[in-house]
Amino acid sequence: MLIIGREIGQSVIIGKNVKVTVLQYGSRPWLSIDAPPELQIRKVKVSGRWIGKFKKRTKTVGDSVIIGDTISVTILQTETGLLRFAIDAPKDVKIYREELCDNRIQPCQPKVHSYKFRI
Repeated sequence: MLIIGREIGQSVIIGKNVKVTVLQYGSRPWLSIDAPPELQIRKVKVSGRWIGKFKKRTKTVGDSVIIGDTISVTILQTETGLLRFAIDAPKDVKIYREELCDNRIQPCQPKVHSYKFRI
């Protein structure tokens, strides 16, 4: 399991053809998942709770998005401009921050479907 924080507009590449991007519509963060159409994507809803009384409001969520049969992305925490999530995938599936990918990796091949999930 990999725990990673991403800011609005930043992405993570899972395997060779799945891209998870943090977006913002209004004041709420969203996850955008670009994946081949043969991968089933589904959301598992768990009610979150608000914590903290400081300047930044933090929400511990717990919702998961299941990608295919073996990959899950679980929202751990949201803060203003930052989304922290855990990626659980088999050991042979490589996970990269998008900015660290080299040119040999070709994420999001043609015929990719895009899914968006409100957090």
